[in-house]
Amino acid sequence: MSEWGAASSGFDPLGQDAPGGNDRYETIELVGPHLRVSGKISLLRFSRLSDLINHSRGYVRLTEARLLRRNGEPTNLIVAELMVNQDEITFIGQLEGDISTAPAGLTDGMDRPLMTKSARQLVIFTEGHTLTGTVFLFSETDVASFVDTPDPRFVPMVNVTARSLADRRVISHFALLLINRTQMTAASLLEKAGKAAETGVAVE
Repeated sequence: MSEWGAASSGFDPLGQDAPGGNDRYETIELVGPHLRVSGKISLLRFSRLSDLINHSRGYVRLTEARLLRRNGEPTNLIVAELMVNQDEITFIGQLEGDISTAPAGLTDGMDRPLMTKSARQLVIFTEGHTLTGTVFLFSETDVASFVDTPDPRFVPMVNVTARSLADRRVISHFALLLINRTQMTAASLLEKAGKAAETGVAVE
């Protein structure tokens, strides 16, 4: 019996390529307290980036990894392969043109089949960022239930604005973002947050 986070063939979904050489790659950006880097990640047998990340543990394996400055500008430092500790990742982001897989959105819950989710706008605070965007939640889920729920570890958000708390002028936009629950310090539904202009997302 294989351990959680490892495929039946025995390889680590985040650490090695799958047998057969038919891997599909997507470009992602990893942001943490001490690192910002872009690179390519193999989806292996998974159809979505969120499924790959949330079914795995350990280190994320990037290829063609480029170190980025705090504001997201690229540096000249590029390595062929980089292993990044999941515990040190605040969020994983993708731009619109980099998403080629099925969207993480209105899908049936794995643990609650046939129950659809509705789009809710949230503002989430981490140690270094304010993140505003759309999260898909079950209709009865309130913000208290959302923050108390341990799974999935990396929460999918779409149409996200990330604003640096160290320098409010540093703003990034992502079509898809996976935020590490262990890095969240606070969260609020935007309809209750007020001052939408400050958070970066307008409340309809």
